[in-house]
Amino acid sequence: MDQRISTALKDGVTVVTASRRLAHAFRQQYNSSHQANGAVTWQSPAILPWNGWLSALWDGLQFAGSTSPVRLGAWQELVLWERVIRESPASSELLQVGATAATAQEAWHLSVQWRLDLALFDSQGHEDARIFAGWAKRFHKICDGQSSLDTARVPDYLRGVMRQVRLPKRLLLLGFDEFTPQQQDFITACREAGCGIELLNRTSASVATQTVRIPFPDTEQEISAAARWVRGIMEGGNASGIAVVLPDLTARRKQVERVFRTILEPNLQLTGWPEKSRIVNISAGEPLANYPLISSALAILSLSPGANDWKALSAFVRDRHLAGAETERTARGLLDARLRGYGRSQLSIAELRDAVREKSSCCPILDRALAGWLGASEAAPSNQAAGQWCRTFSEMLKAVGWPGEHALNSAEYQTVEAWKGALSELARTDFVVGEMPKGEAFSLLSRIVAGTMYQPESPNAPVQILGTLEASGLQFDHLWIAGLNDETWPGPPSPNPFLPLSLQRNAGVPRCCPERELAFATLVTERLLASSPDIVLSYPTRKDDTELAPSPLILSVPEAAPADLCLWTGNTYKRIIQQSRAMERMVDEQGPPLGADVWQRGGARVFQYQAGCPFRAFAELRLGAEDLENPTPGLDARQRGTLVHATLEAVWKEIRTHDGLCRRNDISKVIQDAAEAAISRLENDRGGQLPPRFALLERQRLERLIAQWLEIEKSRKPFEVVQPEGERYAEMAGIRVKVRIDRIDRLPDDREVIIDYKTGSPNIHSWDTDRPEEPQLPLYSTIHETPLAAVLFAEVKPGEVRFRGLTDGAVVIPGADSTDLAARISEWRGVLERLGTQFRAGHAEVDPKDPAKTCRYCSHSTLCRIAESATYGNEEDGRSK
Repeated sequence: MDQRISTALKDGVTVVTASRRLAHAFRQQYNSSHQANGAVTWQSPAILPWNGWLSALWDGLQFAGSTSPVRLGAWQELVLWERVIRESPASSELLQVGATAATAQEAWHLSVQWRLDLALFDSQGHEDARIFAGWAKRFHKICDGQSSLDTARVPDYLRGVMRQVRLPKRLLLLGFDEFTPQQQDFITACREAGCGIELLNRTSASVATQTVRIPFPDTEQEISAAARWVRGIMEGGNASGIAVVLPDLTARRKQVERVFRTILEPNLQLTGWPEKSRIVNISAGEPLANYPLISSALAILSLSPGANDWKALSAFVRDRHLAGAETERTARGLLDARLRGYGRSQLSIAELRDAVREKSSCCPILDRALAGWLGASEAAPSNQAAGQWCRTFSEMLKAVGWPGEHALNSAEYQTVEAWKGALSELARTDFVVGEMPKGEAFSLLSRIVAGTMYQPESPNAPVQILGTLEASGLQFDHLWIAGLNDETWPGPPSPNPFLPLSLQRNAGVPRCCPERELAFATLVTERLLASSPDIVLSYPTRKDDTELAPSPLILSVPEAAPADLCLWTGNTYKRIIQQSRAMERMVDEQGPPLGADVWQRGGARVFQYQAGCPFRAFAELRLGAEDLENPTPGLDARQRGTLVHATLEAVWKEIRTHDGLCRRNDISKVIQDAAEAAISRLENDRGGQLPPRFALLERQRLERLIAQWLEIEKSRKPFEVVQPEGERYAEMAGIRVKVRIDRIDRLPDDREVIIDYKTGSPNIHSWDTDRPEEPQLPLYSTIHETPLAAVLFAEVKPGEVRFRGLTDGAVVIPGADSTDLAARISEWRGVLERLGTQFRAGHAEVDPKDPAKTCRYCSHSTLCRIAESATYGNEEDGRSK
């Protein structure tokens, strides 16, 4: 620690810093120096960031009995700004009042801190500035009317009652690159009140002797080099005082964390190691809402007793932060699969409880949690104050056992405490909001956690990764400043849109113009270059397709190459594992054979999948590795196909024959009744009714489609439907399966026609190959005992209704081809027996018939790893398999 600061603290001087991080760093240094000297106890140092010092002065004023106004918190202010904006005529033209209020709040703070005169907005401002000036006057009036004070005006209020404020005798200001006019006025008032204030400009203890500028091809290589530089220093025996500074740290946080973890702490990637780094501390926090515990809480509170999206309920059932999540993990996974199988895009909590209480669920803890959640939700009034909603939300979370049955680690415990802080912020808005419905309260809470930047506290780390402002006033033994290209540093200007640009320029408001950004970046650069004796400056030369140049602020620094640095040259865990691999080729294409007298599920899919790819047939039909369903709003293609099948089944059960179809006058009524019955059956299977309007539209669609199809049927010769939608048990090549033939027609000569309904576009040409894509009709034909006159696909889809298939030549059906049907059936039997023999023997080779097509509709690529196989072929053989 700087001797001047240490001496001042021992003398009882109050130290005020420009940032919380700087205050924390000085406090640690002061405490460490006492510990190093063998002290057991010592006076806690008076080190505070600027805003913390103002808060301490305000609190002291309250304790002294002063009748001061109520000080508004940040979210109280924002809600008040939203109220002002919503009540203004201009609100009708706004798409996002919340975002506008946040920008207006920022404009108010800037105008107060930089002494912008609202009276000049009419003459020097644009229309938005004039509207803002009206909002600001209204905001000021409301605050005065309810005796409240916004944060921006706290220094001015304290300056007005300076005689009542308990100021320290001496004050030391550290890490300030510049002061706002408001801060300068306040400092002047403090001095006039007898407070001795000194501004300490810190310089490096030794001039940087190794400052170099190094270009890198891209940001990934730049950050990787910085991490290797840090590790090289640490392995050289210097394990502290190391920092990496990035101007755009917030945007690159994920990349930086990943690269540094890979190089400095690769063990954290292994199972069983703590997730929190002990070597690196990244100053850029994340929104509180991004933490899993918080996103879980928000998801729980977002549920409605009524209709909920199936994805929300699926996530709820699988949430590890609920009571019994570990105890009932397997049962809840099966419950989730069953919910998906309902095919419904929305479910109520009551319907979820019905599913939970089924005998196959075995989730009593989840049932009790749902009952408690429902009770807490229904007990709450429809409108209540924010503080009461906080209690309701806490009761709802407690009812489901949040944050879970597992013991919380330190980071999780801190996250839960941060959640409580967010609830407190919501409760404080009572002062300006009043009563509101649950949706509004939840929306405000969601915005609070999304707008709260948070990072759990961790033990002191030797390596600090900081933004440029957070490094203000700090000293380092080794410093790397990355990302100093001409687009990032100086940064682009971003003036507040509600403030007249001319006033911002004249006052020198931050980020108002390129000249202001250049001046500030120059100041910060000079300060950083004086903060360490060993500095590396780096920048990427390309970002995507854009060529980048070094920042003009570092052109005077001599350029070097990465080879000039002492970078750690070791391998990452990934590379070590790759290099130490002992490659062994093993052909594993054979599973256990199918047992005798076993009924195989899947029906015709056994032969379809075996023809498409033997591995898929084995994985899905033998191992049960099936894709989970994803319900969609309305009906998916499979459900619509089911409706067509069910409607046609009901129609033919009623009219039975071709003669009946041609002679009856009530065919429209038959179709209508059949469509209505099909929809009712589907609703029973789904466990809930379709929306009335949607059901009506679906019934009308079915009626039109079936009527079109029956016109095609009328053009045929006489027939009788003998088996609509019948089930059969069959055996082929020793495989016993259950098949469902959509329809069998009997002709006057007692021969029969097998018909399979399709709502897609079937491919009959694959029947001519040894790997047929649509083997249903060939299979049905080979197991059928009665002589066949035709095997047909009935293609029933809007805009295209027709027969496709084969006839024996004696029967003419539009759309079907004539052939020697008996010979073709004999050929099909040979193909199916070969496929069946392979499946029964356990043949499971990864061998897609057409990878571009077959693999596109298969969900087992992660299991068969066909993509990795192709990559391996490129590496080893120089070609793709």
